[in-house]
Amino acid sequence: MKTAIQILLTIVILVMIYLIYDSVMEPVRFRQEARFREARVIERLRDIRTAQIAHRSRYGKFNGDLDSLVDFIKYDSLPVVMAIGSVPDTLSEAEAVRMGIVQRDTVWEPALDSLFKGKRYPVDSLPYVPFSDGERFTLRAGKVERGLVELPVFEASCEIPHYMRGLEDLYRIYYPREEGLKVGSMIEASIDGNWE
Repeated sequence: MKTAIQILLTIVILVMIYLIYDSVMEPVRFRQEARFREARVIERLRDIRTAQIAHRSRYGKFNGDLDSLVDFIKYDSLPVVMAIGSVPDTLSEAEAVRMGIVQRDTVWEPALDSLFKGKRYPVDSLPYVPFSDGERFTLRAGKVERGLVELPVFEASCEIPHYMRGLEDLYRIYYPREEGLKVGSMIEASIDGNWE
């Protein structure tokens, strides 16, 4: 009888140790998963910013539609200025161009190759928030006035619940961020993200 009680107490102690360990590790595991998911969303927002900057350099304005931005990346091209010839050590590049030693030529490169060199980039997934079961980023574009000048602006954003799908109960308890992630701003001429 005494041996049975000791075995039962050992099992209870092991179960209690596991439950305590699990309760301590739950926020740690959540924070690791939250950081992983947030990093993927930030990476996608940076890619949107890269595409927007290229669109602005090509057309003078930011794009306000994610599908049009994807089409721009897939089907449009960007100018690339190439130098033909080599600059002697004794001259600057500008002097070599003026003297005719180096010539400049503009070639057009597909936007996808120009923006995401070396990546097999899944451009069709650009509008979608990672880990969200198909939720899309919100994208807006417009202009803000600064004195007598109108500056183009854009903002791409997503709410926290979109990329914390499946972890809703835990993020309300453990997640320190109160606002979603975004890049750009509709009220000031900034292309920074709110994580930077």
